[in-house]
Amino acid sequence: MKKIKLFSIAAAFVAAFAFTSCNTGDDNNSNYQPLTKAEKDVCYLKTYGSRMSKLTYLSDEHVTEKDGKKEYYDTLDVATDIYGNGKDTVMTVRNFPVKILARYIPENAETKDLKEALKKYKLPVNFKSIVYYYSVTPVIQFMLFPDAISVNLEYGGATHKVKFYCYSSGNSRYTFGQVTQDKSQDKGKVEAYLVVYGYEVDPKDEKKPNPTAFNFNMAGTQLSNGTQIKFFEP
Repeated sequence: MKKIKLFSIAAAFVAAFAFTSCNTGDDNNSNYQPLTKAEKDVCYLKTYGSRMSKLTYLSDEHVTEKDGKKEYYDTLDVATDIYGNGKDTVMTVRNFPVKILARYIPENAETKDLKEALKKYKLPVNFKSIVYYYSVTPVIQFMLFPDAISVNLEYGGATHKVKFYCYSSGNSRYTFGQVTQDKSQDKGKVEAYLVVYGYEVDPKDEKKPNPTAFNFNMAGTQLSNGTQIKFFEP
């Protein structure tokens, strides 16, 4: 199986649903000024709480049509919250349906039992992402630095620790959060995007991850650089 080092590949992949990319400007833009505490407080007041109760993910097992075009994604219930203050602000995802990640693990004899065990997994899985507020105008945006998603699976006569790795905002423009602009409302809605790109079974050294990249076929297109999951407020 193809092995990758943490954050060693770019998150360039085909998404089956539309999203607004995080406009962080030029990476070498020395004119950027970090937000003041007052600006961060404004961002926090617009984003905190348990508001994102849905997620959307790539799936050709739930195909729909819109305007004559096929859409390859599914929507599920999820629990999230954003709490804290300034640099201590954290987005927590609760009861994450980790079984959806089985779709992205490469198909081969070595992964068969792993995939089947993951598809059947029903226990709640929680993980956190550090929130770093980046802009307050014209749109509130924040960077995300997620922890690995960890689960214990029973297969092959043993218990295996499986970790799924996400890109952070420092390594992918497709990992971020924002408040959408909605002219019909006084305030927009919070949404966040994470890119899960690989997994590791029974890590030998958790301080030095050595994940296997996701590699899957989606509607005839081979994807190997991760899958984006959108959390949103309905």
